Amino acid sequence: MKVTQKHKLFKILVRIPAILVIAGIWFLSSRSILPQPKGILGFDKFQHLLAYFVLACAAGLWFPRQKWQRPGVALLLLAAVISSVYGIIDEIHQSFVPGRDCNIWDWLADTIGALLGAGTMKFSALKLKRKEETSETDSVE
Repeated sequence: MKVTQKHKLFKILVRIPAILVIAGIWFLSSRSILPQPKGILGFDKFQHLLAYFVLACAAGLWFPRQKWQRPGVALLLLAAVISSVYGIIDEIHQSFVPGRDCNIWDWLADTIGALLGAGTMKFSALKLKRKEETSETDSVE
């Protein structure tokens, strides 16, 4: 199989979103105070969940769609674990930032977000596969 320049460029470009998300999380985690809306109890947990949902989706782009379409949950768990481990690293990082702390509940929100993001990648890949199979079946008839 011949790999084209376009394919090589694509493989590089799909890795950029995860790197940008990691950089964004690191940047925000380095701030002593983050703006929070008033009156929303536990809103920061939702922010953690959302950030790691996005990170797991972005990390999922590192793997070809065909791998996501395979049976089983190994790739889903891999993307979620990679994102969750980064959550641990980030929580430790926050413990060195004045005014921030290392919080297991934040990490739990990170992990739930990572699982939801990886699950979304798996679901989307399977849905796309079914759509492609339906299109092929329709075009044969």
